[in-house]
Amino acid sequence: MAVKKLCPCGKDKSYEKCCGLYIEGDNAAPTAEALMRSRYTAYTKANIDYIQATMQGKAAMGFDPTEARQWAKTVKWKGLKVLRTFPHETDSNRTYVEFVATYMLENKIHKLTEVSEFQLIEGKWYYIDRQ
Repeated sequence: MAVKKLCPCGKDKSYEKCCGLYIEGDNAAPTAEALMRSRYTAYTKANIDYIQATMQGKAAMGFDPTEARQWAKTVKWKGLKVLRTFPHETDSNRTYVEFVATYMLENKIHKLTEVSEFQLIEGKWYYIDRQ
């Protein structure tokens, strides 16, 4: 029996039926959490074009795709854990996702803990900032 290869984002689905729908297809991530998971998955594949296409505002300012691609290819991604998703206090088009992404770099385990801010702009979610 073949082993089912799960999506890097941690969901119990194949890449093609999970983040691949957004990264490889024409589908937009339906929630801020789905976008965050797909961005993590894109980093595991060093797909910086997707990363850049899904960011707006402060997050996009000064973003260096060459540097990001080089970094993504250097690290070995170990896993993603979403801690919580919560709405902005006053803006229903903004949502926060708190997560921990684990990776190896130079034979050391690192944990990136972040609260990312996402905004719904013209029907699509974008990563706009981190707290």
